[in-house]
Amino acid sequence: MGADQSHLPELENFRAGQSYISFFVNGKEYNVRLDGFDPEYSPKYVLVDFLREKIGLTGTKYMCREGGCGACTVLVKSHHPKTGQEVTRSANSCLLPLYACDGLNITTIEGLGNVKTGYHPIQDRLVKFAGTQCGFCSPGFVMNMLSYAQVNPNFTGGNVEYSLDGNICRCTGYRPIIDAFKSLSSTVSEQLSRKCQDIEECYKCPLLPLNTSETKDKSFEILTTSRNLYLRDSTSGEEWIKVTSFPAVFDILQSLSYVQKRYRLVAGNTGMGVFKVDGPYSTYIEITDIPELHEISMDATGMVLGGATTLTTAIDQFMVASKMDGYVYAPEFAKHFRRVASLTVRNAATLAGNLMLKHDHRELASDVFVLFESVGATVRIGSSPTLYQNYTLMEFLDLDMTGKIIMSIHLPTYAQSYVFRCFKIAKRYQNSYADVNAAFLFNIDKTNGFTVSTKPSICYGGVNPSFVHAKATEEHFIGKQMKDALPGALQTLTRETVPNLSPPLTSPEHRLGLAQSLLYKFVLGVIRQSVQPRLRTGADDVDRGLNIGTQTFDTDKSKWPLYQPIPKLESFPQVSGEAEFINDIQSKFNELFGVFVLSNVAKATISKIDTSHAMIFASKKVLYAGQAIGLIVAKNKQAAFQARDKVIVKYENIQKPLLDIKDAVKLQLDSKSNSNVEVDMGFPCRGISSELAKTIMKNMKGSSKSGQQQHRNANHNKVEGSLKTVKGEFITRGQYHFHMETQTCLCIPREDGMDVYSSTQSIDHVQAAIANCLNIPNNSINMSIRRLGGAFGAKISKASLIASACAVAAYVTNEPVRVVLDLETNMKMIGKRLPYLTKYEAQVDDTGKIHQLISDMYCDPGAIPNEPSSLFATVVLQSCYRAEQWDLTPHVAVTDTPPNTYCRSPGGAQGIAAAENMMEHIAFVVKKDPLEVRQANFIQKGDSLVGIPGAKLTTTNPLDGMVAELKKSSDYESRKELAESFNKANRWRKRGLSIVPQRFPLHYADFRLPTFISVYHADGTVSVSHAGIEMGQGINTKVVQVVAYTLNIPIDNVKIKPANNLVSPNSALTSASVTSELVCHSAQQACVKLLERMEPIREQLGNPSWRQLVAACNAKGILLTSQCQDLQGDIVAYDVWGATLAEVEVDVLTGDYRIIRVDIIEDAGNSLSPLIDVGQIEGAFVMGLGWLLTENLVYDEETGELLTNNTWEYKPMLPADIPEDFRITMLKNTPNPFGVLSSKATAEPPLNMSVSVMFAIRNAIDSARKDVGNLEWYRMDAPVSREDIRRLALTSLEQFEL
Repeated sequence: MGADQSHLPELENFRAGQSYISFFVNGKEYNVRLDGFDPEYSPKYVLVDFLREKIGLTGTKYMCREGGCGACTVLVKSHHPKTGQEVTRSANSCLLPLYACDGLNITTIEGLGNVKTGYHPIQDRLVKFAGTQCGFCSPGFVMNMLSYAQVNPNFTGGNVEYSLDGNICRCTGYRPIIDAFKSLSSTVSEQLSRKCQDIEECYKCPLLPLNTSETKDKSFEILTTSRNLYLRDSTSGEEWIKVTSFPAVFDILQSLSYVQKRYRLVAGNTGMGVFKVDGPYSTYIEITDIPELHEISMDATGMVLGGATTLTTAIDQFMVASKMDGYVYAPEFAKHFRRVASLTVRNAATLAGNLMLKHDHRELASDVFVLFESVGATVRIGSSPTLYQNYTLMEFLDLDMTGKIIMSIHLPTYAQSYVFRCFKIAKRYQNSYADVNAAFLFNIDKTNGFTVSTKPSICYGGVNPSFVHAKATEEHFIGKQMKDALPGALQTLTRETVPNLSPPLTSPEHRLGLAQSLLYKFVLGVIRQSVQPRLRTGADDVDRGLNIGTQTFDTDKSKWPLYQPIPKLESFPQVSGEAEFINDIQSKFNELFGVFVLSNVAKATISKIDTSHAMIFASKKVLYAGQAIGLIVAKNKQAAFQARDKVIVKYENIQKPLLDIKDAVKLQLDSKSNSNVEVDMGFPCRGISSELAKTIMKNMKGSSKSGQQQHRNANHNKVEGSLKTVKGEFITRGQYHFHMETQTCLCIPREDGMDVYSSTQSIDHVQAAIANCLNIPNNSINMSIRRLGGAFGAKISKASLIASACAVAAYVTNEPVRVVLDLETNMKMIGKRLPYLTKYEAQVDDTGKIHQLISDMYCDPGAIPNEPSSLFATVVLQSCYRAEQWDLTPHVAVTDTPPNTYCRSPGGAQGIAAAENMMEHIAFVVKKDPLEVRQANFIQKGDSLVGIPGAKLTTTNPLDGMVAELKKSSDYESRKELAESFNKANRWRKRGLSIVPQRFPLHYADFRLPTFISVYHADGTVSVSHAGIEMGQGINTKVVQVVAYTLNIPIDNVKIKPANNLVSPNSALTSASVTSELVCHSAQQACVKLLERMEPIREQLGNPSWRQLVAACNAKGILLTSQCQDLQGDIVAYDVWGATLAEVEVDVLTGDYRIIRVDIIEDAGNSLSPLIDVGQIEGAFVMGLGWLLTENLVYDEETGELLTNNTWEYKPMLPADIPEDFRITMLKNTPNPFGVLSSKATAEPPLNMSVSVMFAIRNAIDSARKDVGNLEWYRMDAPVSREDIRRLALTSLEQFEL
């Protein structure tokens, strides 16, 4: 370490070089000094932080900081180091080191369009197609699409879905975003063209390039000259060296090796999004601009790809090669590479970088490595400009790479007798690492019974860290005909394939099964024509079709702007980055940043905390992993995280945690441990107080007594045939809310107390919590909230935890404090949707009618049972069915996980899922179509309602008509017959359909949501502030429509101001689907009061304009403000009815699937704003799909830590996961006589109907089980992963016939 530096001439030359970087952002040049001028700058400081914190461009968002969500996307232009041509690409600014920005031309959302200069067509189209809700993700989508469109000006609709594989949207369900961008494509469909024509100012909007200016031309000149850089962090001593030639980089590597410094070669830097804890490194060497690393050549002998070739460029080369002889693998390579990471990551990630990740992390199931190794690729490794050697990839894995560089990858060509195929089975189709990937290269003599002429290549990833080649299986095939060799090959493969157990990876059994299935699929594909026809589709991938969607609704033009289908009024600020979220508020002088220290074990006692810089919350007992132990505050974000990482917490008395609701219920039943513990079953989210909860529970018991049966329908009471017992259990597990804006709070001490900006759904709750923590009056807390970046229930009570800690820190330091949870902390610390276990025992007759039901519903509120929802779940369990002789009991089963909380349709989603699972089970037992059983049990007018003393259904059940309409419009009977025929004709591919009806009770709790209206005399414009929190549901737009309609003024004359606790004190939380309606009602009533006050002046003036009326009223001293707050009972409860048909196709061999089509019919009354309500329906449904299919939460069994705590492990839906054909119908001519202006809520009910897809999958699995002679009932819990599908389909090696 203290060696004589005279031996390091090249490194010394660099150290004497330039200490600043230059680049352009939106046409403006920035020269950033990096010689200690700003202590925050370091090699790990990334572009997104510079944009937001240093130059105030907060339109670019961040959430995951690992390249997995797309919120941080920007457009980057540079010059190709080899060709000098301009390169345009989308980039994750959260992964792009600031030090690597030298010479770049960067465009952020602010450089595209805005309210003053006008909007870009991409922004405009996204707005007009209602493609935004909370808007947090919108700038990222726009910038990604802009980048792709500039590179591919003639892009197609299919390209759109391909390009959006790295952008997550929790709100919209993607369909409107996809449609918006497809409408700009070269292959726009007639349907989308018509939609464009119907949208004002949207038709024939050309896709315009960004305007070029003299400043940008100047940047182009700068970009043409690559330069060496030496940058040093004066605080840590870390070095950043940018080199532009091979001789320079090898000299530096030699110098660093001499002094034994750890270094990192940097090109795309995307690996830091996966392996965040690699390092520490003293030196970072940027090698992106070395021309030799970008060498590409291709001829009849093979292909050479430079080590710095990006995955995107590689795909382009494979597409070229696919048209040439010898590259038998190229088409498959191109298809497979498109499923590696996301487009934005592929634009930066290099081939050599990916291979080095595999080199350093053998557990990585690298698609690049598996594919390259399968075709015998070699890598050229250099240790000097003239000293290099080619290695096989297997040799490379064991090579000490210190002082060496992957210069290039060499791919051979093969004769046409070779057959290549590759596969990837993952948790999600797009942007997900493989559970198992595989590649097969066989030299086959097709004229000799498909004889394997030479040793084949059989490669796998994801099996275990050391397993690549199935060597014994390769040997087995040599010289044999494939059909004859397969049985023995599968047995051999089974013996040599030993998957490891490594959560959160899928089980070893599943990964072994996939290895077997993929070899079988390959063989089926090769000898397709010689196998039984019913087996042939087993060879195929699950190819997804392009997304299409239709939306059908009614609107009364005579009452516009009420009921008018308009985009959200905040949409333009959202797509331009002008919409301000809490973390966009500019930093204050001396502002501090807070970071939580969390427990990494559950059920323990803290023995020691080694820090003097943290506020300590938990000094002794730890209840769950993720519990907040303390909060560290520092001068900036980087310093705070560094300080957190240095905190050492020691524990004692560590016990193994209880993590699964199944185990918790068993323990409770076995020990009766909770029999004497009374849990408050109140449900504030639905306005159910503790006392009301007790009353409801008593009523549930009372409704099962014989004395209550006098109102029963005689026909339903009649037993058809004999009674049968149907008994079972059903589990639905948790779900992370995945709001794009994590929990955030900014607290600023003021002369009168404290200004608080909290990302909360409940202003009153946060205000009271902070005042209580600080022991100060409530009127010392000034709160203001303009919008949230999504919430879904996570920010009702949990926001108070973050806000209280932030406020204490601000109070103690007397400085502004900002707390923005990083994704992993948010996921570990904050509870999720409550898991449920439902036990049921029903007495049913031959028609499936339920004559008696006993059900116990257990919810898991986590370690602290303060937010159970099982009471409401038992109410919703009734759904649309008669509930005579139903004995329902809600329970709580506590686990050692973070306290769970409300999540979109809390209790309701679990109740509906449990009810529909029972219907499936009953149908199986009585051997009826599940739809027939559901209809046989439909509730009718006059039937009792669960949980509400004396309550009965007072309206006619519309579901028979809705189901009939759904069956007709969806061509259900024909599609059902087609699916049955398809299943008979195909052993390994199955289709399934399911219709699920729903009744969702909407009760108006005692939610007090005051609305305040001000009218300005100078021009008659109106401002409104209300207590509802805008978080994507469109509440502000609906309020504006109601106010404009009631006052008979244009929409443009009304603006919504942020919610605050001065105008709206003591306000209720925003939740339960009803806030929009309640606020609209209070706004309407406030307008009515105002108009009544103005009426005498109107009569005096005759027929004045609004502006004249306002001016006259003001002159007469009439108060031009109005306020209203609804009281409980002002609005009557009602039911939301719906029916959904889902159709799926399942690959029995792998568990992969596609959702072919979904038809939803929902009774939404007269929709106040149809585009918003359609968006709510689609978004809720897709969120439900994630809960039921892909979003699996995995905990460490020993520590209780959440393992699926980032976008690498946790997989919400992406565009390729949604229904290919997505059809939404809101019933026409069905005004709601009980709702606000005849409307109904739409935010929650559609999520419940997503179970239709789960049961369509079950229907497909049933066919697969029938093929193997198994006709038994089987339990299928949620989420239903691909692993579950394969397991439940009873797929096994013994069935692999030819």
